[in-house]
Amino acid sequence: MAKSMLGRLTSENFIEAIYHDDSLNDRTDTVLESLAEDIQPFAEDVDKDNVGEVLFDLFKQSLDFIVNPELENDRIIASAKEASRKAKGIYGLGLLEDCRHTCSYPGCGKHLQTVNDKYHTVNNYEVAGIKGSRSLSYENLIAMCHDCFQNYVFKHTKTEEKDLVTIKKLQSDARSMRQTLDEVAIEKGITKVIYNLSKAKPTQLLSLNYDALRVPEKIDEELYLFLVDEVTGHVTKYYLFIEKTMKDLAQQSQLSDGLLRAQIADSYRKLAEKKKSPEIIYSALSEKIRSITKQDIRFCSIVVSYFIQSCEVFDAITK
Repeated sequence: MAKSMLGRLTSENFIEAIYHDDSLNDRTDTVLESLAEDIQPFAEDVDKDNVGEVLFDLFKQSLDFIVNPELENDRIIASAKEASRKAKGIYGLGLLEDCRHTCSYPGCGKHLQTVNDKYHTVNNYEVAGIKGSRSLSYENLIAMCHDCFQNYVFKHTKTEEKDLVTIKKLQSDARSMRQTLDEVAIEKGITKVIYNLSKAKPTQLLSLNYDALRVPEKIDEELYLFLVDEVTGHVTKYYLFIEKTMKDLAQQSQLSDGLLRAQIADSYRKLAEKKKSPEIIYSALSEKIRSITKQDIRFCSIVVSYFIQSCEVFDAITK
């Protein structure tokens, strides 16, 4: 029957029937817009002005698939690539980060970025629906190279699908852990350090030996006398307490010591690149920590002084 219909099908009569009713009256824009909206999932560029032509092409294509089953593969890959295009627009960068820019398919390690002749990095990947492309939810999507994408879309086993579900969970868990680590190190970890400092008792504060001070090596005393005096006073009185507090919190997994130090050092570098004075950098770092922890600025400045002594802030003076 499909073959017979194809032989008799003409675009003129078909399209005429779309735009006019049995009495040859023009169909309203509302009717045509509604029809265009209904078939938009299958033809993105359809509107009320071309809905007749688009619908004819879709109908003819459907009959072609029935008469020639091999054309079904073209439809499957075209549909999957359209879903991939939409998914990349919504989740693409996050999915690439999840898989570390390498194909997510088991046994494949192809990189999902290429460098063109102008040394520009170009993303080169597809997004597959693990359990079909109908659902464009983050939980159902995973990044792959073009070859693995095509093989999976055409045909895959339940075992392969299960493997991808497992890989997706690993990727999602890794993303969650990265976010948690950032929160602990910046928002929670340093807040606990400052909170403990604010509650410190005089008996807990052991003075640092003045000979161990590095502050004069990092801030020019002739130019910034008051800053050196303030930081030196903080370090002498509070350094050992903060050092012990950070070690204790790290052992309790309430603070990532290495990450926190790296982030403080990076913050300093960004300020130093702007050629700001030690006083401005000291003040800016104290305010930054205050904005994160919502604690008294005095305690925040003491913590910045700690990082000056422990070498995350300010480089040794070259004379």
